[in-house]
Amino acid sequence: MSIEVKDLVSKVNEAAQEVKGYKKEVEEAKRMAKEASAEALDISTKFARQNTGVYGMYSGDQQQQAHDPELKSFFSKGTLPAETKDLSVTNDGQGVTVRSQWSSTIFDKIRESSPMRQVCGVMSAESNEIEVLIDRDEPNSAWIGELGDRVETDASYLTRQKIAVHEHYAYPMITLQMLEDSQFNAETWLQGKLVNRFSRQEANAFVVGDGAGKPRGILDYGTTPEDSFTWGADPDLYTIGAQYSGADGDISDADALFDLVDSLKASYLPGASFLMTRAMRNKIRKLKDTQDRYLLQPSLTAGVPDTLLGYPVALAEDMPNLAADVVGVLFGNFNQAYTIVDRVGVTVQRDSVTKPGWVKYYARRRTGGALTNPEAVKALVLGTQPA
Repeated sequence: MSIEVKDLVSKVNEAAQEVKGYKKEVEEAKRMAKEASAEALDISTKFARQNTGVYGMYSGDQQQQAHDPELKSFFSKGTLPAETKDLSVTNDGQGVTVRSQWSSTIFDKIRESSPMRQVCGVMSAESNEIEVLIDRDEPNSAWIGELGDRVETDASYLTRQKIAVHEHYAYPMITLQMLEDSQFNAETWLQGKLVNRFSRQEANAFVVGDGAGKPRGILDYGTTPEDSFTWGADPDLYTIGAQYSGADGDISDADALFDLVDSLKASYLPGASFLMTRAMRNKIRKLKDTQDRYLLQPSLTAGVPDTLLGYPVALAEDMPNLAADVVGVLFGNFNQAYTIVDRVGVTVQRDSVTKPGWVKYYARRRTGGALTNPEAVKALVLGTQPA
């Protein structure tokens, strides 16, 4: 074998050794990458199990999910805080120890409210207030002869009214053990409590709210005797035209109800209804017309309201207790009279991180309301008309 051939063979062998060394390096790099990937996955999993997220979204194994379940369909559908008592398996919020065996049945205390959201107009806002247009005037006109001089007439059609929205919140907590060990769905129970609380408080504000950090209620605008009622240009000075029962804190003459209905313009009557408390309804149901017929006709069908003089009656328990010179009955087309504005529906932040062993729920909504057409509603005041 010549020297040239030997050199060629030697170079081939060296190249082969280099290839083997390179392959080993590649295999070692793959192994190290695989170990690093597994270590990173393990760290990620541990981190996910320790951090359950604030908005009801978190990752982790199935056992962790079972111990700390996600918030499911929390609300379907705004400035007093709701109840914020801590809830645990040893305290019912009033210092009473809970027995170890729980019944799956919960007996609630029923709290009544007003159906304002069902009868009033509802709008959506894109900011912290909304401007609505008020059409309370019309162009002027005049008769004129064929050759008479024609002058320009007034043409003031629309005015604006701003309705602000306000924030309404609740911030309760539940222990993880209560979520784990309860024989009823504690999370669903709390959801229902918050929904009911929000609904009651906003309905109360729509009736009697003073507008300070909350909606201004329909009764906060006050009343004016119907014969001197005018629809002014300043929304802050709106009032409601009133009829009077003639008896302090009571009603004994059916004519007051006829006058109330007749004081509403005919254009507002389609869709009109009565709002009153149960106590007021109890007084009215005893009144009869001149032919000895009861004015109030009770409904015989579930879900169908009673009628008074042909118009539906809704119970509004947020209206004041019967007393001298208070509004006992409202009658009108509330869809036009009062407007509710929603900026943000009910949203919930779920926090199981910042206080170990507890789950916090921060629920909030932003809503407002105002009297937008005082001509579309009338009031019956339980008293005599001021001199």
